[in-house]
Amino acid sequence: MIPQFRSILPYSKGGYLPSWLLFISVVSIFNSLQTYQTPDLTLTRRVYENAPRNQVTNLSARTFGTWTLITSIVRFYAAYHLVGNKPVYDMCMWTFAVAGFHFVSEWLVFRTCKLGKGLAGPLVVSSVSLVWMWMQKEWYV
Repeated sequence: MIPQFRSILPYSKGGYLPSWLLFISVVSIFNSLQTYQTPDLTLTRRVYENAPRNQVTNLSARTFGTWTLITSIVRFYAAYHLVGNKPVYDMCMWTFAVAGFHFVSEWLVFRTCKLGKGLAGPLVVSSVSLVWMWMQKEWYV
């Protein structure tokens, strides 16, 4: 790795979880920003593929983008303050639990999502991250 970038990356204590959280945070921030800049709802409609067109609106996309931005901030903060900080670790873990619950309920209960490309990313990120954090908790805190 280039030495000047090493100092801006989160401390990893030998694990990759903080770097993963940083990566997911940055990607999610860009995802959130696009909900404010794009009047075209193509990306949001990919996730909520089964929802009636009148339910996926610019307002709902921006609301979802705001929620995603808040979780991104929590995850970004956790990437740098994960080690030895149980409240931050738990809060970050809860962001993935809530996200996972949201996407699974939209898929299986409300039927606004269908299992496909649009839903796969959020489901994989939330479930893998939640399991990873649960399994590594003793290591970091």
